[in-house]
Amino acid sequence: MSSRRVRIWPSESGNKSSISDVESDIASLVSDERWQEEYAYCLVCVAAAAVLVALLGAFNGKAEPSWSTEVRLTTVLIAIMSVYRLALKAIMESCVSQGAWIWVSGFRKGKTEAKLEDFKMFDEASRGLYGALVLLWRMKASHLSCVGSLITILILGFETFSSQMVTYTDIPTVSWNNITSNSYGETSLMLSTKAAIYDGIIAATVLDIPVSCETANCTWPIFPSLAVCGSCAESTFTTSCDSDNACNYSMPSGTSILSTTSALFEYYFTIAPSNGSSTFLNTSSKAIISIFDIMASANTSRDDTVRAYQCELWFCLQSYNVTVVNGVVNRSIAAEWSKTEFVPGGSADLDEYVFRDIPPQMNAKEHARYSVPSDSLRALRTFMDNLTLGNAWQVAGAISYDSDWIQAIEVASGDLSGWISRLALSLTNEIRLTGTVQPDGNSEYRGTAYIMAPHLQVNWYWRTAHDQVCAWKTDSLPMLFCHVSETIHAQVRDGMDVPKGLNRRVGRIEVELIRGDNGEWVFTEPRNH
Repeated sequence: MSSRRVRIWPSESGNKSSISDVESDIASLVSDERWQEEYAYCLVCVAAAAVLVALLGAFNGKAEPSWSTEVRLTTVLIAIMSVYRLALKAIMESCVSQGAWIWVSGFRKGKTEAKLEDFKMFDEASRGLYGALVLLWRMKASHLSCVGSLITILILGFETFSSQMVTYTDIPTVSWNNITSNSYGETSLMLSTKAAIYDGIIAATVLDIPVSCETANCTWPIFPSLAVCGSCAESTFTTSCDSDNACNYSMPSGTSILSTTSALFEYYFTIAPSNGSSTFLNTSSKAIISIFDIMASANTSRDDTVRAYQCELWFCLQSYNVTVVNGVVNRSIAAEWSKTEFVPGGSADLDEYVFRDIPPQMNAKEHARYSVPSDSLRALRTFMDNLTLGNAWQVAGAISYDSDWIQAIEVASGDLSGWISRLALSLTNEIRLTGTVQPDGNSEYRGTAYIMAPHLQVNWYWRTAHDQVCAWKTDSLPMLFCHVSETIHAQVRDGMDVPKGLNRRVGRIEVELIRGDNGEWVFTEPRNH
């Protein structure tokens, strides 16, 4: 069947277009109402792409947000890609279909003539994979519609690969948030955390968390954990006295004690929360739990000393080196890190203090994230401020205290470093027992257990003969060429003629195999018998 040539527009008698006509055609095309739907789809594509890039950039490297139990980031990404794909597909359908009219237009100049059946080819190319491939093959990439066909093919893979735009890596996320809220929205610490603080303040000894080692010999790699660090240091104070010898002792943070000659107190002790000073700076690069001042003043004729201290508790990371040898646990802190950054939360996340720039010696997992919610930190500081506020005084040899916590701190004032270490350890144990780790799999530090098992020790006495006898092994021929000494052979007599005769005649004779001077091997009685 011969193909029929078709010319749609303009007619053969039409005039040729000038450059100005082309420019006006372009201008009219932009404002042409017939393409407004496609322009709208283009705006939808641009908007979807912008939202997609913004969303991916906002959550890149961060924990996956979860706006509700049913709406997650993956769901939103797939929805955006679906909108983008449908809008782009609508544009391509219109453009490829218009390409059919351009293909058969009389303005087109080319070596290949248009056919009526090409309309079907363009229509199928705008709708599916097979038609797009046929168009590419038919046009040999010589027509602008081939670009549309190629985009149509790529569109089909958009939805399949949209879920691969993000990959989820299991990153250990360690956090502590042991607070509760009442019906008025007020937050407070859980009882276990309060008990840990009480125990750390009062107890004379705080034990580490026991490790499990069933074989009594275990080793673990160095592993990090969210912890609490503490320190106490002597602080400076200023002294100002008046004409009546009444002296006021004041620390840089404002805590002070007034001592007068007429005072009834023989000894005065005070502790108060502080906002920090040159001793311990209240900096945003540390998740500070509490800073408090301690002052003590003696007011007797024999003792008028004044002491001032400042103590601090803060969240930190500690890496531990733990081994068990013969049932004895050896534990040490390998490294500490305290640098944090305040990260405001979004609508679904809490404000947090996140540990930053964790050094390699901490042996933290790659991309591990350690954080403390600001609500927990605020509740903890409020609770500590109430405990570290009070006084003690001595009158006529008897000491009175505002609270048991003040008494415990005053009693421990001779060794504040040991006391603050016990308080920090008690809070660290609480955090390690009640903190959360997500996900669990990638955050494990697997140890190795050893058992005492018997091992074989071989005494290689046979090596003395190894130097003289060749490796004959199971070879029977060497036995044919070994001789028996005359003394042993004489005892054989008729032993070879009766069953087990050789065994009875010479079987129990002790022998040794030696090599004679002529090179022959001879079984003979031991020389050192």
